Amino acid sequence: MEHAHGITPHPRPHAGRVGLAAVFLTLLAWSAGSAQASTPAEKVVCTDQPRSQWMTEQQARQRFKASDYLLVKFKVSRGNCHEFYAIEHGGSIVEAYLHPVTGEAVRLTRQPPLGTPAAPAPPR
Repeated sequence: MEHAHGITPHPRPHAGRVGLAAVFLTLLAWSAGSAQASTPAEKVVCTDQPRSQWMTEQQARQRFKASDYLLVKFKVSRGNCHEFYAIEHGGSIVEAYLHPVTGEAVRLTRQPPLGTPAAPAPPR
């Protein structure tokens, strides 16, 4: 099936379990701040090296293994990190900060899928 812009979507295994629209809205809401893992007070700083020394977005996506996720949002953080928000096939949300020169993970946070029931309290 070809879309209006001539782009053919790649089939994703397990994508049927979670509606892509719901996944997209979840990622948007989460990255916009409604359930954000990092707070502004927890600013992650990666480098002060010039952007001419940084890896490209494509290189950073390869390093992050973006193709392993259902959906990935990329941006450059205020602390000069390559920042990724991604949704795994099981619905977990990943927030990762990669050093833009070395590609090393500076911080990685994983949240369980939204709507996952809380673990029962241990017996007393």
